[in-house]
Amino acid sequence: MTLRTRLSSLPRLRKPTGSFRLVGLSIVVGVATGVMVAAVQQFVVFAQRATLGFAAERRIALPDHASFVRIALALACGALLVTVVSRLLSRWKTKDPIDAVEANALSGGSMSWYDATGVVIPILASVSFGASVGIEAAVTQLGAVLASLLGRRLKKPRSDLRLLVGVGAAAAISAAYRAPIAGMLYAYEVVLGSYSKRTLAPVGVGAIAAVLTVWLLLGQDKPFSLDTGTRTLWSDYPLAVAVGVVSAFVGILVMLLVSGTERLMKHFVRDETLRRLLAAGLLTVLSMRFPAVLGSGHAAIEHAVNGDIAGRHALGLLGAKGLASAASLGAGFRGGLFGASLMIGALLGQVIAWVSAFIPGAPVWSPALCAVIGMASVGASIIGSPLAMIFLVLETTGDFDATIVVAIGAVTASFLTDRLFGYSFATWRFQQRGLAIEGGHDVTRLEAAGIGEIVRPPKRTVAANASLEDVRRAVSTAGARGTAVYGLDGLFVGLIDPRLVEAVEEEFDGLPIVAAELVYESTPIVTTRTTLAEVVDVFRLDDRATLAVVSPDDRNSLAGCVRARDAFALASSLLDAQRRDDLGVGGLR
Repeated sequence: MTLRTRLSSLPRLRKPTGSFRLVGLSIVVGVATGVMVAAVQQFVVFAQRATLGFAAERRIALPDHASFVRIALALACGALLVTVVSRLLSRWKTKDPIDAVEANALSGGSMSWYDATGVVIPILASVSFGASVGIEAAVTQLGAVLASLLGRRLKKPRSDLRLLVGVGAAAAISAAYRAPIAGMLYAYEVVLGSYSKRTLAPVGVGAIAAVLTVWLLLGQDKPFSLDTGTRTLWSDYPLAVAVGVVSAFVGILVMLLVSGTERLMKHFVRDETLRRLLAAGLLTVLSMRFPAVLGSGHAAIEHAVNGDIAGRHALGLLGAKGLASAASLGAGFRGGLFGASLMIGALLGQVIAWVSAFIPGAPVWSPALCAVIGMASVGASIIGSPLAMIFLVLETTGDFDATIVVAIGAVTASFLTDRLFGYSFATWRFQQRGLAIEGGHDVTRLEAAGIGEIVRPPKRTVAANASLEDVRRAVSTAGARGTAVYGLDGLFVGLIDPRLVEAVEEEFDGLPIVAAELVYESTPIVTTRTTLAEVVDVFRLDDRATLAVVSPDDRNSLAGCVRARDAFALASSLLDAQRRDDLGVGGLR
């Protein structure tokens, strides 16, 4: 036996699922995203100092030189600027920009520069003037769009393009919070919708590259430094469950408050500029007592965990931040709830610790531990990524024992939110827009697939005046390939309905029936431009075996036929390919 024969008899090796080029591209995306995150964070601080007179991102109390008149003017200018920017962008393109989750779910990860400018510029215009929104949506959008554009430029396939969008989102969150594991998990839970071994290296190196880049540019200081300061006790485990339960209800309330505020303001105030000006006035009033409502609120998270904000002050700021965020987003300021959910959760934990001191027989719970549990739990409820929230706490505290308790609270909040409400803030907003999206899962692969490869010519053709006997012979040999009927003028009339032929043979045999009378009475219009998903839906609602495919420009011109079994087989193979991509299972050499 020759060496070649022996080698050919060995089991065929599985094709590697990773790609050195994809990993290298992920590093490029991570570095570029890290630079953009650093630039955005520094820009927001600079812009707030120029507009408000102080950096709202870094303060929970107003400096002595602060002026409420200046704050009111800054917020009003921000409201006008967002309106101007939105109208200019609407003249550029009429469609709304899509975010990373929607792109991965509906367009195979394809994004454009408009999707970046249409989201990022209004967010920066909002938060730079003090609106109570977060910048995480802006940096996540930048990372996702950059990754998508690079992937499209290099002509990456659909699965790689979706993965690169997840890499960009992971890099952005990792850089923003200096927490690479949390960023990776955010990408898996929210943007990609699943984890696989194939995606680990690209997402991981992208997140790490982004964090290293921010460290080189801005230093290793984190947006907030958390210290629980106590040892975890057994009594803290039921506490975590209780905080998780309360956090779920608070998270649901915040999401409903945002959408409810938006509906009310649109109903009573028609002009979008006036809605934003009213929200600016409310934010000014709230900032007189609680300055920490302005901006993302990162500084308040650290002060809440470390005990500088506690008791009645924490309760008041909790309500003020929830109202400020709902008013800002409901009125039309642009931004997200990532930072706000963390701040609300930390304040909620402080309030629970404060209230528990008045309950007879209740254990003495650490306010700092309650705060980090609340932070992760409300974040898990609103953002919809419990694992990312758990590891965000671990990476910011370095306390493994506390993280176990935090995990209990986050899992509890996530479970209850899913059972009682069913949405995160992102998916809830999709539902409000009429999009049935539950995450970044690829739900449009069949919509993106054409039917060209399964279109075949009809097996038999007959004239419109062909006799019943001729039709019977044609149908018996054509089978599921279909029998087409053409008129005397050469135009396509329709496909023969085999069931109608059988019925005529049984009831009206011997009558002078011709082929034109035996075609399908009602036929769905299927053209060469029809997608596979649409064809599959037709076959699911109709038990016919064959569909006629006509020219999109001339319905009397037959392009071919599609069999039900061919359509379902192609759909099954595409879905199986998607499943293999998600699992990271490669093919054979």
